[in-house]
Amino acid sequence: MDILAAAETIAGDQGRVTALLDGMVSAGTLPQSLLLTGPEGAGKELAAIRLAARLECDGEDCTGSARCSACAKIAHLEHPDLHPVYPVPSGEWEKSLPVVIESRREDFFGYGEFGSRARSIGIDLVRHVIEAVSKQPFEGRRTVVFFFEAHLMTTEAQNALLKLLEEPPPSTVLVLVTELADRLIPTILSRCMEIRFDPLSPGAVASFLEKFCSQEAAEARKLSLLAEGNLRRGIRLTEDRFRMVRSDAATVLRLVIDGKVKELLAEAGQIPRQYTRDEIEEILKESMALLRTLMRRSNGRVTETEEKLLEEAIGAARMEAASGMDIPGGIRKIHRAARSLKRYADAELTLSQLLLDLVGKWY
Repeated sequence: MDILAAAETIAGDQGRVTALLDGMVSAGTLPQSLLLTGPEGAGKELAAIRLAARLECDGEDCTGSARCSACAKIAHLEHPDLHPVYPVPSGEWEKSLPVVIESRREDFFGYGEFGSRARSIGIDLVRHVIEAVSKQPFEGRRTVVFFFEAHLMTTEAQNALLKLLEEPPPSTVLVLVTELADRLIPTILSRCMEIRFDPLSPGAVASFLEKFCSQEAAEARKLSLLAEGNLRRGIRLTEDRFRMVRSDAATVLRLVIDGKVKELLAEAGQIPRQYTRDEIEEILKESMALLRTLMRRSNGRVTETEEKLLEEAIGAARMEAASGMDIPGGIRKIHRAARSLKRYADAELTLSQLLLDLVGKWY
C-alpha cells in the first residue's frame, strides 16, 4: 500500500487537524512531543505518516510520481529516520517488531500477527528508541518516532519514556497515537501537545474504499454508512472474515432481544473457540454499532439505506421490540466488557456475564 497516498486521501476531511499540523511545520513551531487522539479509524496513524513526510520532504512540489526520495521511502515505511513502534508480545520485540512493520508495508490497516497473545510496548523497546534518537538523523532533517497504540505501553515503559519527553534531542519528534489516552500516565499527557481527531465523513470513507479497496461506488457508499466514521471498520467490512464477525454480532443481538438465555450462553462458549481476542472485540464493537443505529432509529435519524441494512441484520419485528430496551445502558455494558478484554480478562467468562447482563436474567 502507498501509505502516503492513503494519508493524502483523507487529509482534507480532517481539515482542522491537517491545517494545524501543516501550519506548525511551515512555521517551525511543531512541538517535539505530540499526542494524536480521537476515535478509532479517524485517520490518526495516516496523519502521523503524512506529518513525517512534511518534516523530511526535500521537494517543493512533491506529489505522486514526482515524489522526492524521502517521501517515496516514507510512503512504504522505509525511511531510515522513521521509527514506527507497535505493541508486540513481551520479551520478543527484536524479532516481532520487524514482522509487524513489514506487514504494515503491505497492509497498513492489518492486525492479528500474534493471534490472541498479549501485546505491549515494553521498557526494552522504549530503551531501544531512546538509544536510536540519541544519534543524529541518518539522512533526513529529523528523527521521527511513532508509538502506535500508545495505550498499550506498560507503566514501566511510560516512566522510562518520561525523561526523553522532558529532554528530547533537538532533531527528534515523538508522536504518540491512541484512542485511549486515559491509559497513559498524567505526566506523559502533560508533556505532549494533544491534537484530537473527529470521526471521518461517510464521503471520505467511501472515497478511500473506492480508491484503495477496489469497491464499486454504490457498495463503497453503503459500507461508509456502516463504518460510522471509522475508516478501519470500513476497510474491515470489505473482508470476508469481518462479514462473519458482523453476522455473529447480529446473531448475538437477535438472541438478546429475544431473551434466549440458553442460546446466549452457548454463543459465549463458542465465540472464543472460533475467534481471536481481537476479533471478539470486533464482535462487541459491531454489536454496539447495531445498537447505536437502533438508537438513532428511535430518534428518527436513520437514512432509508440504514433502515434497510438494520432490518437485514435483525429483522423488522426485533427492530420494533428493541424500542423498549435500555439501549444506552446496553452500549455502556458492552463497552465495559470490551475494555475488560483489552486487559486480557477471560473471554468466555466476560462474554457470559455480559450477555446475561444484557437480557437481565441469570440461567
